[in-house]
Amino acid sequence: MTRTGKTQRRRAAGRRAPVRAPGALTVQLLPHLLMAQELPRAHVGDVLDVVPAIYAGVLHERQVFHGSTPPDHWSVDEFGCVDARGSVTAIPLDPTRGCTCRIDVLDAAGWLVPVNWAATEPPEDEGRLHVEGSLYLDPMLDAGTDHGEAVALCRGRFRLAALRRYRRTAHRPTGPVPLGRVPGPTEATEDAVYVADLVPERDDRPAAAAEAVGRSDS
Repeated sequence: MTRTGKTQRRRAAGRRAPVRAPGALTVQLLPHLLMAQELPRAHVGDVLDVVPAIYAGVLHERQVFHGSTPPDHWSVDEFGCVDARGSVTAIPLDPTRGCTCRIDVLDAAGWLVPVNWAATEPPEDEGRLHVEGSLYLDPMLDAGTDHGEAVALCRGRFRLAALRRYRRTAHRPTGPVPLGRVPGPTEATEDAVYVADLVPERDDRPAAAAEAVGRSDS
């Protein structure tokens, strides 16, 4: 039987796109890390101890509005894109060995998150900043690693509530497909965007941060 345009539209309308889990923090799972097997092959429903980090894309100039400093805030959308404003502090990686390496940690309304400046110039000093980029999982911040232990206060326990794969486009990712497990090296492709919805297992998040997650879901 020939499928008419009306039938196709009706069937398409009946297929609902996956929706982000309520209260979830969405992080990107970068394809090259999946291909290198550097991320855990977790299933939906598993509990993970992880440190979400910001891969900075845009660093805005410090601004003052009407003589006052803009309030701290942060939000993350369903693709793991983050917009955050707060104060950044440099955390020494291993001062006992005389190492001058540091990890910048942003405090945005009580949310502590490391910032990766690989794609943009880092700020010249500590203080307030406004950054946009993507939230992702970095194996260098795993528990037991030098970098991970330096930012241990940023680590949280999360339930993996959902996984999605999108088609990568020049603009907004499209065609969400739900997944049951983190893709393996032979399943991952650079043509896709992979995201995970993480729901905090503990109730000790700062109230301001919890409200920010709620705003990003709206």
